[in-house]
Amino acid sequence: MARTILPVKLHEKITVKIDDIRIDGMGIVYLTPSYPLYIADAIPGEKVLLEVIQVDKFSGYAKIVERIEVSSKRQDSHRQYLIDAGTAPLVNLKYDAQLELKQNQIKRLFQDQNMAVTVEQTIGMQNPTYYRNKTIVPVKWQAGHLTSGFYRRGSHELVPMTDYFVNDQAIDQAIIKVRDVLEKYKITAFDPDFEKGAIRYIMVRRGYYSHELMIVLVSNDAVINFEKEIVTDIVAQLPELKSLIFNDSPKQDFVLLSPNNRTLWGEDAIHDTLLGYDFIIGPNSFYQVNPQTTEVLYALAAEKVALKPTDTVIDAYSGIGTIGITIAKRVCQVIGVEVIPGAVADAQINMRANNIDNAEYILADAPQQFKKWQDAGLQPDVVFVDPPRRGLTSDLIQATTEMGPDKFVYISCNPVTLVRDAAEIIQKGYHIDGPIFPVDQFPQTSHIECIAIFKKNS
Repeated sequence: MARTILPVKLHEKITVKIDDIRIDGMGIVYLTPSYPLYIADAIPGEKVLLEVIQVDKFSGYAKIVERIEVSSKRQDSHRQYLIDAGTAPLVNLKYDAQLELKQNQIKRLFQDQNMAVTVEQTIGMQNPTYYRNKTIVPVKWQAGHLTSGFYRRGSHELVPMTDYFVNDQAIDQAIIKVRDVLEKYKITAFDPDFEKGAIRYIMVRRGYYSHELMIVLVSNDAVINFEKEIVTDIVAQLPELKSLIFNDSPKQDFVLLSPNNRTLWGEDAIHDTLLGYDFIIGPNSFYQVNPQTTEVLYALAAEKVALKPTDTVIDAYSGIGTIGITIAKRVCQVIGVEVIPGAVADAQINMRANNIDNAEYILADAPQQFKKWQDAGLQPDVVFVDPPRRGLTSDLIQATTEMGPDKFVYISCNPVTLVRDAAEIIQKGYHIDGPIFPVDQFPQTSHIECIAIFKKNS
């Protein structure tokens, strides 16, 4: 068998110009048309001296030794630790350039699939920092102290952080206080090298409008020592605290949070408002992490689909009811479908709390429920989908298009799966109606939310 000859060797130093930034925020240099090198904190057009730090048959990774020519789009955020951990890979790219980059990445994805669409300029934030209302932060004992932060890319070394730059600053302070209480009682932390230890993560939620605070201790062990004392100390440290929860989530289950919650103090959930509506938010609730731009996102989606008072709307992936409840008074009927029992229960509570009497929420797998509705002759006018990053299943696309709604609103947090799904939706007799609208839910990161409206072919 012929040996593969790579265009570069491990630890080789080369001088190159950065070609692009890929969808995860890493810079790219193409050594050949089919062999890329990936580099953190690299901006297109920059001339850099690289050292190759990893190679395989298909690609490699390198680190910057020297910047020879610096892009005018670069800024020094003085937060290299965010680059090291990969939590904010665009932090050294000026914000207007971040918005332009995200717009161009979406354009290119559609162009690569030969789909002719207009992509509007990315809608950004006036202050693109300290915006997140939720974080899940790992902890680990390092150098004799319980450390909180994020793991360095590709390693089990935790990068210590006190300023996460994208979280509500009250959340950052809460992480430190909770971590210090756990350190005081010498609580073990899960160590990925030894696959043992108790606390895996500290999760914090804070209502943007309500300022209600939730702390969740996510544990690999079913119990922790000094529980009563820990609860007393955390409650004393955090005046905004409304909910303190223990989540039993063994690492072997391969989930961040399990459904196994036990309230240690206070309420089972917190509240916040969105577009003037009140929502109950539990530890496992899906609730958009950037409340400021979520209001822009949902209002824009409702405006662009041109909802009518006679419309019957289906809200797939309805979660705790955020989309359906915020549009209910503009339409005839909203029907939400969701596969997570706790989310459906919360949606029903939220519906009643907001005096919505023309909505209902059903516990079911969406494709199966869509088939039942189709057999029953239900003809929705509009279907909303807001799926996770993996996008839609072919089953859901098939079930939705067979029901034949006039319009199909796709709110996407991953343009790669949006473009993949768009091709399938178009094959099923729909077209993209108007431009794609990117909304920057995640400044300083490579992620982008966008809205696509599909209309049934006449």
